[in-house]
Amino acid sequence: MWRDDDFGNTLRTLRRRLTPDEAGVPASLPATRRVPGLRREELAGIVGVSGEHMKRLEQGRRRPSPSVVDALARALRLSPEEHVRLRALAGFAASPEPDGQVPREVTEPARRMLDRLTEVAVCVCDASWTVLAANELWHSDVCTVPETPGRDRNVVWRAFTETGPSVFEVPERLAGFRATVVAELREAARRYPADAELSSMISDLHALSPEFAQLWEAPPIPGAHADRLLVPNPVQGHLDLDLDVLTLHRGDLRVVVYTAA
Repeated sequence: MWRDDDFGNTLRTLRRRLTPDEAGVPASLPATRRVPGLRREELAGIVGVSGEHMKRLEQGRRRPSPSVVDALARALRLSPEEHVRLRALAGFAASPEPDGQVPREVTEPARRMLDRLTEVAVCVCDASWTVLAANELWHSDVCTVPETPGRDRNVVWRAFTETGPSVFEVPERLAGFRATVVAELREAARRYPADAELSSMISDLHALSPEFAQLWEAPPIPGAHADRLLVPNPVQGHLDLDLDVLTLHRGDLRVVVYTAA
């Protein structure tokens, strides 16, 4: 039986326990944040719903869709058990990912971003950081990946096996990038336990790279992202780029945008 008050109370509790840093939200000045945790509007922005929609969810006045529940679980960094409980409170089946496979389809919203952001380098990756699509600027200025499917299209694999170009010339930038993508790969493995290719790649990375194995066991840094990179360019020498990552909850995709000052 649907219980509005149970879902709303649980959602408020989960929101308040997550800090802005953990959620990747720039923190406000202490004086402007009266209670710890995320604001309702901040969570709504991450999930992709309106502030009024989120307010109604927390007040028990609106039943969420399955996709919104799963987006909330990702945004709130819930454990598998917490995710199952949140779905149960909303009246849905326990398993959020019935087949346990990484979604590898470029959704229409992601395709629109790729088509319209023509003046910056952009690529779309799945949850395991395999490049699914990219625009011409990304291929020409940042990186070139094979046209055929395979591990050489995976950002994490290339970072630890040196199959790709050396895009990070500054050691501390490379270290930060590697720590970030390993933490996110670990999270993807938790969400998609039945994905054989993902499991196989992780196993091979452990065997090939002691650094990967060490980072895999290290505590994650919630919300951390490498935000700059240095890319060799045959015409301009090196490009110093800003790196921003947008998570699309529909399809569990990453839109990666590189811009230069």
